[in-house]
Amino acid sequence: MKKYFIAAIVLLFNLTLIAQENNFFVGASSVYNIPVGMMSKRMQGNIGVMLFAGKPLSTDWTWIGKFEYFKLTDVNKDEMKKFVKSDVLGDLKTFEFQLPKMKMEFTAAGLSAEAKYNLLRADGFNCDVNFGFGFYFWEYFRDSYKDSLTIDSSGTGNFVLIETLDVPSLRQKDWSGTLNFGTDLNFNFFHPLTFILSANYKLIIAELWPTLALNLENVSGIQFIELRAGLKYEF
Repeated sequence: MKKYFIAAIVLLFNLTLIAQENNFFVGASSVYNIPVGMMSKRMQGNIGVMLFAGKPLSTDWTWIGKFEYFKLTDVNKDEMKKFVKSDVLGDLKTFEFQLPKMKMEFTAAGLSAEAKYNLLRADGFNCDVNFGFGFYFWEYFRDSYKDSLTIDSSGTGNFVLIETLDVPSLRQKDWSGTLNFGTDLNFNFFHPLTFILSANYKLIIAELWPTLALNLENVSGIQFIELRAGLKYEF
């Protein structure tokens, strides 16, 4: 945690030095990160925070630098299932078991740059498309899992053990590249404040290892749909 906030302090210090220039802006956004792809089979979305600053380079192009931090803690319970095949009275059947005790966390923080191109400009409103790239430090943790999976093989209440789960915990962490692209809606009705709504696709170029004993497949590329809402202040 400490390294994340040190990076944020360094960013804010640099922003203060640059703020002497005209047409400079700073801002903050709340960001709701919604996992998609294979990541959605493990985790549910959560809110993070983004600090940013930038400067228009022309009437069409703007560059910003941003710091982001978010943490996912809610497991997708609907997808936490274990499938086991077992011979019941001479008939091979597949049984489905919920894994209600599963615990996982995913944390990410990093710095990136984003270019914005203006598509539409009107009085008090403009629309941009954006493309960003940078680096994130991320950490994934899955708790150990122990359980006894039993079935009523005869329908008489006589439960039979078909598998015992004793899966050790898993922790991964690394620095990885990130890409994002999307669109921004900017509402500038109370200058110098601008209210921003944004929808983006975000990819952290990393891999989460599989845990086949729990039916957790490999995640190659950690993907999100991110929804931002924030304010920027223009100098």
